[in-house]
Amino acid sequence: MHIHLSPNGHDQNPGTESLPFASLVRARDAVRHALRDPARSGDIDVILHPGTYRLENTLVLGLEDAPREGDRRVRWRAAEAGTARISGALPLTGWQKCDAEPDFLPPNARGKVWTLTLPENACPRDLFRGETRIPRARGPGFKPTQTDRPLSPTTFSFPPHALQNWPDLREAELVTVPKFSWTMNILPLAEVDEDTLTARTALPCTYPIGVPGHDATFEHTLWAENTLAALAPGTWVFHRHALTLYFCTDDAEPPADLVAASLTEFIRIEGQIDQPGLEDQPVRNLSFEGLVFEHGNRFPFHGLTGKGMQHDWEMYDAPSAMLRLRGAEHCHIENCSFQHSGSSGLRMDLRARHNHVRSCRFQHLGGCGIVLCGHGPGLKYANRENHLTDNHLHHLGEHYWHAPAIFVWQSGANRIAHNHLHDLPYTAIVCSGRVKLRKEPTAEGAGTIRWHEVDGLLGADYHQPPWYHGWLMDWWRREPLQHARENLIEHNHIHDVMQIMGDGNGIYVSGGGGGNVVRFNRIGPCPSHNMAEGIRCDDDQHQTLIHGNLIFGMGGHATGITLKGVNRVTNNILALPLTTPRRGMLSLENGPQNGSVIQHNVFLTQSPEQAFAWQSRIHGDGRRALLRDADCNHNLYWCLDDPQAARDHLDREQAFGIEFDGLVADPGFTDPHRHDFSLKPDSPLRDRGFDFLGGCGPSPAFTRK
Repeated sequence: MHIHLSPNGHDQNPGTESLPFASLVRARDAVRHALRDPARSGDIDVILHPGTYRLENTLVLGLEDAPREGDRRVRWRAAEAGTARISGALPLTGWQKCDAEPDFLPPNARGKVWTLTLPENACPRDLFRGETRIPRARGPGFKPTQTDRPLSPTTFSFPPHALQNWPDLREAELVTVPKFSWTMNILPLAEVDEDTLTARTALPCTYPIGVPGHDATFEHTLWAENTLAALAPGTWVFHRHALTLYFCTDDAEPPADLVAASLTEFIRIEGQIDQPGLEDQPVRNLSFEGLVFEHGNRFPFHGLTGKGMQHDWEMYDAPSAMLRLRGAEHCHIENCSFQHSGSSGLRMDLRARHNHVRSCRFQHLGGCGIVLCGHGPGLKYANRENHLTDNHLHHLGEHYWHAPAIFVWQSGANRIAHNHLHDLPYTAIVCSGRVKLRKEPTAEGAGTIRWHEVDGLLGADYHQPPWYHGWLMDWWRREPLQHARENLIEHNHIHDVMQIMGDGNGIYVSGGGGGNVVRFNRIGPCPSHNMAEGIRCDDDQHQTLIHGNLIFGMGGHATGITLKGVNRVTNNILALPLTTPRRGMLSLENGPQNGSVIQHNVFLTQSPEQAFAWQSRIHGDGRRALLRDADCNHNLYWCLDDPQAARDHLDREQAFGIEFDGLVADPGFTDPHRHDFSLKPDSPLRDRGFDFLGGCGPSPAFTRK
């Protein structure tokens, strides 16, 4: 059965190709009717013909909108891939020249301001003109000034003239990178005291507002947006209380093709979720093919809610993406584009199993590309076995710079493979289950915890020790609650990440369960001064296999792989950092390392100052992390400028009883300086069990113009 849609159609039509419907809502009702008809069988195709389909409200597809059993499928697809656009924006027409300009308007904006009254339910945080995001009015950037007061998540000091008590202050928002450079917030301003040079936000930041550390370099970490005091040609302001949009232009009037983002969540596939229980009723067998999702609104959120996913990089079970699966199985998203929008592209919440995202593009989004969000710590392991393959993700996090391109939280047994990720402000792939097991409502992730199950497993009096003291036995005790487990992250191509934020990586695994496999990924070059590591097993992460990865051209910390737990590192190439590593090519940061395996890896440096390994402890007291405590052997070391540096390293480690089969030799790469790590015929690696299945040849990024 075929149901046809066209922006030029009419909902009173029969939905045929010659007389199509106009709206997605009408098509949904037709699908619903067809599914109820016992005389009909087979697949149903909803065919969207070229044009733009605007949504004012979220289209919800529930159990009645999908097949209940068998292989029958409902496909929402473009007649021609890339020509059917689903938009959450309002066209802007009817502008009026502002005839009563406020006194605090900047001189360069006077006589150039136009206004428009928007519908009552509109609250745009983004304006677009085609593929161009139009900037909001933005005040001068600054850093918080130092005072004797303790840092606060709401109150901060500012230099003279950076902020003022503007008449429209309550409409303004503060953009801030707080004390820790791995998170940022966008918060409403509450008050500004120009006498004491202090200001307060209406909602709390994730961390105290202060100058960020962790080696990130920011010229400015705070500024105000959305005040008429900062309006300039080419920018805009929206006053929610008056529903008035202001646009400043040097031209006669605003462009005719401006649109204002109004809707964040376009389509939600939603089954019946039993939150406290273990059994849900998922929607099954829906497909979306060849569609373009664009011009969504930014989803606002703040810190200290207890509902944030690690460090508030995203929010738990939230309508923050254009397409959202919430209780869905065996759904397919193929050859779709998620672009030019204020929040995330696609997310799968709570129960999500056996869903496939293939050959999609995620570009120029305000948040993440793809989010997989399972239930918080507990016994409900319902977000799993999804496939994210052959997707292209780039230029994301344009509002929330901390947004990972692919964020897997409390979700397991997924396959993330053959994706191309680049030009990102922060980390490319995050696999995490991090929360603080505390019964404090605002503790990180605490609002997601299924305490009725956690208390039954751990005991109501359980107190989680700091991860760097709890060590492996306590982790095994909690592992059944940590559902970011058994994920397969393979054959991804990652480069040019960590372009803005600090303390991030190519691939990051933290606070998850066991059995995660990170293999055969190509990571590099990543020249940013803020780059930390290519692959990182961070706090509270054990039993991860890191195998066959190529990591090269790291800037910043210039570390290839970091371990803070008991994990396996085998057959990786860590090569040619762009600077002297802050620690080492391999960084061991928490001990003891008994049980870790570090074998058959290749370490290639340019100069003797570039250390092969760093062995210490960066948190707490106790045993250092040492290579000699791990099963460390069969690794190859080579320094191009000074081969003796490799010999000295191996001699030191052999004196501790390890690396007796280690080797100092040129690895025999074809042209490593041009990113070609394929092996020459006489490479010594060919006889040493080296296993890297492809991806070592010339880098596409190197030859790309």
